[in-house]
Amino acid sequence: MTYFIMTLGCQMNISDSQRIESKLNSLGYESASEQEADLVVVNSCSVRQKGIDRIWGGIKKWRAGGKQILITGCVLESDRKKYAARDIQFLHIDDLPHLSSVIPDRTGSGSGIQNNNNVNHYLDIIPELSGSIAYIPIMTGCNNFCSYCAVPYTRGREVSRKPEDITAEVKIALNKGFEEIWLLGQNVNSYDFDFSKLLQAVDNFEGDFKFNFISSNPQDMSDELIETFSNLKKWTKELHLAMQSGDDEILRKMNRKCTSTQFLELVDKLKSKIQNLKLSTDIIVGFPSETEEQFNHTFDACQKIGFFKAYVNQYSPRVGTVSAKMKDDVPASDKKRRWEILDQLINHK
Repeated sequence: MTYFIMTLGCQMNISDSQRIESKLNSLGYESASEQEADLVVVNSCSVRQKGIDRIWGGIKKWRAGGKQILITGCVLESDRKKYAARDIQFLHIDDLPHLSSVIPDRTGSGSGIQNNNNVNHYLDIIPELSGSIAYIPIMTGCNNFCSYCAVPYTRGREVSRKPEDITAEVKIALNKGFEEIWLLGQNVNSYDFDFSKLLQAVDNFEGDFKFNFISSNPQDMSDELIETFSNLKKWTKELHLAMQSGDDEILRKMNRKCTSTQFLELVDKLKSKIQNLKLSTDIIVGFPSETEEQFNHTFDACQKIGFFKAYVNQYSPRVGTVSAKMKDDVPASDKKRRWEILDQLINHK
């Protein structure tokens, strides 16, 4: 039996798909094209509606072709209910070690080809690393509950991997010849087992490689961590630090724990300690009640900081989040215009 994996969303989903691939291989399945596959696995993303919309178009086509469909990944409960109403199977990513309870074990041995049926957490599955970058999760989930964000509801609370498991995976990647490694997490600098020590351990590996990590939350950026950054030799010196807004009232409504002043002070501290630092960020425009003046505060902050890249998103409510209960009162035309202004300022210098 053959399979095809469709991956939507962030780098974490790319990494998860490599573990899904490994698990399927261990059960005796073989990779194939979308057209030829018997099983289509969609590693989904509910963070934005357009990711969910893409899936429904595929479902009609796959069903017409007689394919089995399995949905996993970041999926809100409201979306899961819609899949269930259409008799589409859903598997929570945490249940990946028990995939054989949903689809048959084709090996006939009951144990799989690799030691992938005896793990307790899906991140313990050895991935099928591919591509030019080795994506290695160090934690998953989030405890922050920003009012606009679906991640705590789709990924759950924070779970950190043991440092020895992470460094073992880094070693595998380096032995396979990867020259770039990304450490992944929804909030890497709240990693339970000392993020500074983990970064130093990765930096101490021999070989000609570079590494980076995403995503960092400004509220968890300690002086010790900044000092560690300044001493790393193989880090790319590219730091992704989500600002989201430059206005304190909007930040409060977003349930962000870092004010605009604190963010600017943190940026100054980082730049003073780390030469040639390149900062990227996430920004939401058109959050409920955002006025033109409040947007201008964000614009001014971006001018001061000089981000080299920004992922600017026009706000859209996600069912089940706190902000979905707020009135989505910023006109679509204003959201688009504000997006264009920041995109032009930062990404098209």
